[in-house]
Formats: sequence, C-alpha cells, structure tokens
Amino acid sequence: MNKKIRWILIAVLIVTIAYLASLSDSSEDESIRLVDINRYISKEEMCIDLDHLTSTFERIHPNPYRFFPKTHHQSKIDSIKLQLPDSLTMINFWRMIDQIIIGYNDAHSNAIDRYVLSDYVQKGKLFFPLSARIVDNKILVSGSENQEQVLPENTEIIKINGKTSDELISDLLTHATRETHSLKLLEISDDLGFYLWKTYPWEEDFNIHFKAIESSSIDSILVTGIKWESRKGLMKNQTESYSFNLLDNQVGYMKISDFTGDEKEIKRFYKQSFQTLKNNNSAHLIIDVRGHTGGADSYGEHLARYFATEPFRKLSKAYWKITPEFKEAFDRKFVPKSIRWFKPIYLVNEYASIFYGAKLNEMVEVNYEMIHPLPLTERFIGNVYLITDHNTFSAGSIFAEMFKFYNMGQVIGQATGNLYSFNGFALAHFALPNSKLTYQISSVYNLANKKEEGMKSVEPDEFLNLEVDPVNYIFRNYIDN
Repeated sequence: MNKKIRWILIAVLIVTIAYLASLSDSSEDESIRLVDINRYISKEEMCIDLDHLTSTFERIHPNPYRFFPKTHHQSKIDSIKLQLPDSLTMINFWRMIDQIIIGYNDAHSNAIDRYVLSDYVQKGKLFFPLSARIVDNKILVSGSENQEQVLPENTEIIKINGKTSDELISDLLTHATRETHSLKLLEISDDLGFYLWKTYPWEEDFNIHFKAIESSSIDSILVTGIKWESRKGLMKNQTESYSFNLLDNQVGYMKISDFTGDEKEIKRFYKQSFQTLKNNNSAHLIIDVRGHTGGADSYGEHLARYFATEPFRKLSKAYWKITPEFKEAFDRKFVPKSIRWFKPIYLVNEYASIFYGAKLNEMVEVNYEMIHPLPLTERFIGNVYLITDHNTFSAGSIFAEMFKFYNMGQVIGQATGNLYSFNGFALAHFALPNSKLTYQISSVYNLANKKEEGMKSVEPDEFLNLEVDPVNYIFRNYIDN
C-alpha cells in the first residue's frame, strides 16, 4: 500500500470516527405526553388501555404478581370495566390508572403525574390549603400551606367535602406509592394536599368539618384552595445532593440527599470529607440519609469503603428482565449512540456487562462481587452513625441495609421507605395507546443481603419518633457520654 492511499484511509477513518462521535439519540418528543385533563376518553378506549396496561406489566416486570395472584388482578380489572361510564375526563382516567398501578405494590412502578399535574396547574385549579398528618387513624392539622393559619395545629379533621376521615384515609391509601401500610400513612402525612389531588376531583373550595382540641362539638368551615406555587410543600425537597461540615467536638456531619450526579465528583467529595476528619482527629461521623431519593447504588459502595471493616456488597443478588424496551432505555441513558456499534464496550459498563449476550426477555440472575474496604491508612477509624427515615428510598435504602447488615455502625431514626428486597431500575417509560398517559415499570428485582423478602423495610437499631432530633439524640446518648 503506497503512502498516498494510506493517508486517504487514515483520513476516512478519522472522518468516520468524528461522525460516529457526533451521533446521539434524538431527544424524546415531550409534546406527545402533554395531557389535556378536560379531554374525554370513551369507555371502549379505556378498556383497550386497561388491557394494554396489564399486558405490558406482564411483559416488562420481573414479578408483577409478587403480592397477589394473577386471578385477583384480572378480576379487579374486569370489575372496573363493568363499572366504567360511557366516558371520563382524562384526569379522572389518570386517577384510575394511578390506582391500578399502585395496586401492584411496587414503589418504583408508577403512573407519571407531571404531565397531568402541569396541565392542572396551568389551568389555575387549586389545592387543599392545610397540612395534616394521620395519627391513630385521625387526621390532625399540622400547619397551613400558605400564610394564613385557618385551623390551629392538632385540630382534628372529621370530614372534607362530605367524606369522613375513615373514608378519606381509605381512599388516599390507594394512591400512596410506598409498599407497606405504615409507610403509606407517613407518605400521605408528608403532603396531604397532593394526595387529595391525586384522589378526588376537588378543584376549588373545601368544606371542612372539624373538632377543636379538647372539644366534643363539631364545627365546619369553608376554605378556598390555593395555587400550586403558593404551597410550602414545594420547598421541602429542594436541597443539594451532598454536603459535609464539622459539628461540635469535631464530629463530622455528612448529609446525602441522593446518589446522582457525576461519579468522579462524589468520589472526590468523599475523599475530601474523610481527609478533613483525619486532619481534625475526628472520632465520630454522622451520615444523614433522611429524604434520600435514590440514584446509583454504586455510590454507596464508594462511601462504605471508608469505614467498613470487612468485605461487603450492596445486595445479595438481583434478577434483571432483559426486554427490548429495557435494553433500548438502558442504551439511551448509559451508552452513547456513537459507540453502540462496538459491542464489547458493553463489557466495560458495570451494568451493561450483566446482560451482554443475554437472550431477549431472559431473566438474568446477577451475583454481586464483594467490595474490599480501603487500606487501613485511608480508612476512617471511629464511630459511624447512620440516620434514616421513611423517605430514605431506593439506593438510599440499599445503602442502609448494607450498612446495617455488615455492622458498619449504628442506624438511628425510622424504618426506610423501601422494603428490604424490592423491584426497581424502572428505566423504560410507556404510553397507553388511546389516552397517551405515561407510566414506568420496574425491570429488576433486588434481593437484600439479609435475604428478607417480606413486607418489611430496613429498620433502625434505635427507633426515634419524627419529633425527636436524631443529631441531638446521637450527641446526647453516644458522643457526650
């Protein structure tokens, strides 16, 4: 081969590589998911969508009938079909779909609400103006969602718009996403107004029957709803992903709200934080994962290497259902389009290597390797305390279970927001053929280190009521003693 031809081939190769590198997935057309909540859908169309929903769950989900027999689900769908009116507004059909998906009892599979909610908000419709919590099967006012405190704290709500408290709680539970009864009650208590919106077609005024503290009489009041942007609840979850600072007595406090973002950045954050602990001769570290929304479970492994005393792993094993939809969604999220043609690249990615070469629709069993702690010179030698609550979810719950199983320190607070073993990794989104309502379905079943598969979430070593400040409790009972 002469020199001229060689240079031409090299130039062609460079241009080809540059072209491939420029390729990316086209952005998903969000407009097809926009919902007009006032549009009507016919009974025939709803029946087709309901059947489509069931068949898609059976095709995608690793164990859709984990908690009940298939016959139970089918009889429920048949009953719903029989009771359908000739038509429904889109928002009320969405409420029905939300209820059906929640019936699978998988906290990661859900009817996507943002398109419905967005149209509801844009149309200027209103939300319940009070915060309330459920205590001993009573609904107690805990505050106001806007500036005006309409009813005093701890006022008992007897009825809202004719629905008794028992009826309200029963109905709201069918729209709460978590897997256990106790977690659902806490979820509703976190944002009663949102769950009232998910459940009932109440758009303006709210007629409240209530009983004041230490009163035997029942009074009533008519209150006007508030706009979405006026709700205090909007500010509850707005926080940075991770932070670190030193408290009194050089106690380290690490707050982690999720395992998202750049992996190199969070590894750098861990390294800097533990170097600060070392520089200050710190003997105690508090890790706070309350409100942890999930993310990449490998980020928890990176963190645990700094204080684990023995090899560990995030899970006992997992089962991945490798459907075409899951593989396509995985590629869009994790594998650049420009290099998908080079199939061995899948062996480099921690997750892709799991299903590389798997048959379509195969259930792949994944056994995770043990992770070793960092060398003793880089490790934190001190006491570690992990604070959890009912909003410690997904990868946050996996981390808490791993932390507890391998005795990495004390777990303090409330039980986590996920079962020990749960379904997750809901990458693929689906749309119903007629309503175009969208939803997501889990593709993976995670088996915890403890191999607990029942209706039980990760429990703390010391349970604290929500009213108790866990940081102060740790100082008082562990550090200052």
